[in-house]
Amino acid sequence: MSKLLPIPLLALLCGCGNYFSVRVPYQAPDMPGAAAARPALSALYVVVKTPPEEEAGALGSLAGALLNGTGPDFRPAVLARKAAAALDRPGAKVCAWRVDKTGQAEDGFAPLVKPSGLLVISARRPSVSARKEERSTVYYDKKRQKQTVKNKVWAYSASLSAEIGLYTWPGMELLDSWGDTSAYAEDRFDNAKAPGDWYAENEEKIFSALTPKLVNRYAGRPVLRSRVVFTAKKDPESSEAARLARQNDWDKAAEIWLRRAAASGGWRDYLGLAVAAELKKDYAGAADYYRQAEKRAAGDKDGAKVFWGQIYQDLEFAASTRAAAGCGGGWFGIKTALLPFSDETTSIDGPPLVRQLVYERLKAGGYSLLSLEETDEILRRHGFSDGGQLAAAKPEEIAGWLGAGRLVYGNITDFGEIMAGVYNRRMVKGAARVWDAGTGKELVLEESVVKVKTPKSLAGGLFSQLAKGLAERIKNKPLAYESGLFSLQLTENLPNALK
Repeated sequence: MSKLLPIPLLALLCGCGNYFSVRVPYQAPDMPGAAAARPALSALYVVVKTPPEEEAGALGSLAGALLNGTGPDFRPAVLARKAAAALDRPGAKVCAWRVDKTGQAEDGFAPLVKPSGLLVISARRPSVSARKEERSTVYYDKKRQKQTVKNKVWAYSASLSAEIGLYTWPGMELLDSWGDTSAYAEDRFDNAKAPGDWYAENEEKIFSALTPKLVNRYAGRPVLRSRVVFTAKKDPESSEAARLARQNDWDKAAEIWLRRAAASGGWRDYLGLAVAAELKKDYAGAADYYRQAEKRAAGDKDGAKVFWGQIYQDLEFAASTRAAAGCGGGWFGIKTALLPFSDETTSIDGPPLVRQLVYERLKAGGYSLLSLEETDEILRRHGFSDGGQLAAAKPEEIAGWLGAGRLVYGNITDFGEIMAGVYNRRMVKGAARVWDAGTGKELVLEESVVKVKTPKSLAGGLFSQLAKGLAERIKNKPLAYESGLFSLQLTENLPNALK
């Protein structure tokens, strides 16, 4: 890929007599009709859709655990966040990202986020395999005889298929649609690593294969376009303007071209003005000058050397790149209260722990939150001490007490550990719903279920976004790891801001 040069180095003297060439930097998207997509990309909402997970029965869960056939742990939130971060760049803005596991066609949060475009990545669950294969290596010995050495290796591979669609919002006009399969493979000497664990270590490499394709298709890849500036033969003033332009003094060169264009209307002067305007990113002005130059160059053999069509195509796309529109809903600026969770479990510490972790995830996701302590204190003043009592009050009443524009309710239906012979299942299960004061409507999130056969430590990135000291305080609490996964899965169902 060509490296963009600073503008002072862009003017390259061709040495071909009456003209020289200039390199103009552009971002050229791969998407057909990219200019029409710029408004949608200026305030984009990224949604990764995944198939709803089927709830296995007790016997099925036991069989899956014993056979290690549960498949790899797929983290769609990581894919959504990486895609959003890749597309959030000058000239565009990503309003929010989220994961949708409902299987429904419509996104219930889009009317509240109010983007100008919707990018939907419909991802299938990844395919992972590990199989024994033979590899051959060819070399030449000291006698220069060809030798072949065969080795047995374990070939690990994973692939992720997705369908990508770009839509306008709210019209939901399909602007672009394409499919992609990203893969990663590795040869290992043995199969000591379980395929699911190997996938977990390499998942981001698969995601990283997709995100550059999104950038190249929508934001564009760097290219250098060649523009030609002609001088009139045996014309000292025209030569002086060209000399100034070669020295990167385009303003002084433009003064000469502008004066000459007003006096005689020479096409070469209009062409010089067009290139000067294009380098200054005045794309509308450049287009006007190019049209004047093309009109006046009709029949001139030098004018036939200019690639007018390519120039207008570049200018059309560049002119359509506007300042990011921003998201009209102000989703993340609304004061949000995370209410005490109701629960159907026998655990005393479990639901409060999950609520604390969900709070930290929401804060990391860009939400303006009322503190848990303040929320609980105000509710106690009105006679509510736990989440199970909140059904007795209307959401409008609770929001009024708290001064909140949004309420998040949670319900934990399972929190514990089940021992069944050799089978050990640790589960956190529950759901959440969001009430919005602006619409008076309630959105129910997809139920989240975390089932872990072997407890894991809190090390690594799972709790990297939590408040300082919180991970240390909870690390010895029952099902802390599973609660962390649950909080991540629950909050990824909500719109999240880029950080």
